[in-house]
Amino acid sequence: MCNTIGGFVARQADTGHLAGQSLKQTIDNFALDYKKWDGSDSNFVQALNRGENRYLVFEGRLTEVEDTVDIPRGHRFGGNHEDELPCTLNGFIACRSDEILPEYKILEKKERYPENGSVIWAVEDGAKRKAAVYDEENERFIPYVNK
Repeated sequence: MCNTIGGFVARQADTGHLAGQSLKQTIDNFALDYKKWDGSDSNFVQALNRGENRYLVFEGRLTEVEDTVDIPRGHRFGGNHEDELPCTLNGFIACRSDEILPEYKILEKKERYPENGSVIWAVEDGAKRKAAVYDEENERFIPYVNK
């Protein structure tokens, strides 16, 4: 399991109301139906095609985010990003639903560690369960065991 957070992200304050949706709804809301560099379907679409209905959600804060997170805007919108689709380069996710969701990008080579106690949730068939908790001392996510 990866222990840092990087790439394109959204804030829980903007997307929390979507937690617990099906994988199909999540793909539509977050434009996760993109093609990979080799032309194959995204891992999310591949999972859906296999009949899976499970995904992971990170919930927590990141450490030392000053000068590491940006709104991915292209030249047309006053930015300097040149990311490929599904990035819209306008600061919003290309939702396939009626949602309007701001998008952020953790800049290249600036992946961040989560704060101690941050959680990775597994959402399976609409049910949300705690899967792992970040342990700052060991700098990694520890699988959560319900006691």
